[in-house]
Amino acid sequence: MQLAADEIKACCASAYEHPAVRWLLDGELHPGGESVTRRALEMIRLGPGDRLLDVASGSGASALLAAGEFEANVTGIDYGEHAVRGAKAAAREQRLERHVTFEHGDSEALAFPEDSFDAVLCECSLCTFPDQERAVAEMRRVLRPGGCVAISDVVIDPEQLPTELLGPIATIACVGSALTPGGYVELLAGAGLEVFAVEDRDAEAACFAERIEERLRGARLLGLDGIAGSPIGIDEAVALAGLARRAIADGALGYSIFAASG
Repeated sequence: MQLAADEIKACCASAYEHPAVRWLLDGELHPGGESVTRRALEMIRLGPGDRLLDVASGSGASALLAAGEFEANVTGIDYGEHAVRGAKAAAREQRLERHVTFEHGDSEALAFPEDSFDAVLCECSLCTFPDQERAVAEMRRVLRPGGCVAISDVVIDPEQLPTELLGPIATIACVGSALTPGGYVELLAGAGLEVFAVEDRDAEAACFAERIEERLRGARLLGLDGIAGSPIGIDEAVALAGLARRAIADGALGYSIFAASG
């Protein structure tokens, strides 16, 4: 099954906005949740007053953490309009509207001038972008000279990874278009960003995959047979989660943070 770039973006946005997916992920949209977000921001030395762009900001949890704990001024963008509305509501509830804004937009065509931000964060999303080179080039374009980028994402060893975890459908599950650790370094270097630190978070990835598989199996027992807006059925999702869990144990799949400077 072949999906066009816009279809992949729409499927990813729809899937992660869906209440069933929120339940399946237990409010943690990437391995390690807040602890990994906090570590990524520490690695790029985010500080009070810094202008941070959160690419594919989703529910807004990471942007709100950056504003609340690091006292940064944050802009979040996401392809999902429902996610943006929910993130804005969360900012109001936490009384952080003065320091956090959320906008609907395409990560591959950022609607910001050059040198707009001191730092950029992108978590567990770059691996789903149809044009990763363009997305990273856009991050670099809006980053001021000397600014930093933190990418946390799925990493793979394609020689060991099961073929079922490759391709367009697996892309929506954050695996199909993931890169090797060296691949991310090369991707960032191609946009003029120099990686100065890499930190593996495979233990968090293993816990994440195990929890998702357990919840998917429970959802299937409850009769859930699919997710609105996604071509992945529940049986295929269970199979993918199981394959992912075993691949992590075998070292074919993992999760890492890449910190780079411009």
